[in-house]
Formats: sequence, C-alpha cells, structure tokens
Amino acid sequence: MRVVDRPLSDALVMPPVRDWLVLTTHPSREEYATQHLERQGFTVYYPRIMKRVRHARRVYDAPRPLFPSYLFVAHSPAVSRWRVLMSTYGVRSVVRNGDLPSLIGNDFIEALRAREVEGVLRLPEKPFTIGQEIRIQGGAFDGLVGTILELRENQRIVVLMNLLNQKSKVLLKADGLSPI
Repeated sequence: MRVVDRPLSDALVMPPVRDWLVLTTHPSREEYATQHLERQGFTVYYPRIMKRVRHARRVYDAPRPLFPSYLFVAHSPAVSRWRVLMSTYGVRSVVRNGDLPSLIGNDFIEALRAREVEGVLRLPEKPFTIGQEIRIQGGAFDGLVGTILELRENQRIVVLMNLLNQKSKVLLKADGLSPI
C-alpha cells in the first residue's frame, strides 16, 4: 500500500458542509464537549436560548441549551472521522441508525442560525401577557373566555375561567387561544 503525502494547505481546507452529526453529551457538559471538539478541528454548533433562572432569591436571564445534552458537528463525506467523536471528553455518543450515524440537513442548522442574535436564539415575541382576556378555540372549552394568570414554558398558559359559576384554573396550550 502506498501512502501519498498531501501538502499541508490541502489538509486544512474543509469541504463544504452538507450534513451535521448529532452528538449526545454527558449531563450539563455541552460547553466542555464543544471546547474539546473544537480543539480537534471539528466545526461544532451548540444552539442556546435565553431562559429566566431563579436561584438563591435572584432572578436573571442566562443562556441555556436549546437541546440539553445535544450538540451538532459538521460532517462531510470527504471527512469521515466520526468514530473519533465518541472518545472526546464530554461526549456520550453519536446518535446512530444501526452502525451509521444519523445526519441532519444543513438547512435545519442554517434556519436555527438565522434566528440567532449575539450567539443566542431569540424566540418569537409572545402574543399573550398576564392579565389579558382570551377566547378558547376548539376542544371542550370552545368559545369560552378567560383571563391569563401565568405563562409557562413549552407554550402552556394558566387561564382563570368561570366554569359552572365557579372560578377555576385551567392549563391550556397557547395554540388553542386567541386574544380578544
């Protein structure tokens, strides 16, 4: 077998990215794994969003992972060193389908990156506010009116409604509500 030496400049040119590998990390080790992957020369995407954190009687906004315990690493067919990823500090495994890694298209990653502002994804503005009157659309409460008491994560909203002449709190999805 003959080994062909390539000039160093050819080895540093990264072929165009078409797909991304999905990696799972150890709990809360996304940043640690990202640093070690980048030291090895991989292109890593670690999407984060701003979340409200309550700790020790303080409330502040801090960047948190959009997909906890997951990272994306650029993959091109010309560079197939994906097994090296599994021995990187902080990385638990490569998401696979059988023996081959599962891939995500570049368009998904680019859509996420398009929503970033200063390295953090910005969620769309919330159409609802606490104290706002809303009307329920569809389901068992179709057409009823209520008042928003609380906005929770995952598009859940606590609504105060008058059911059978009694005030009741109901947890609803935001997509089934419309402002009055």
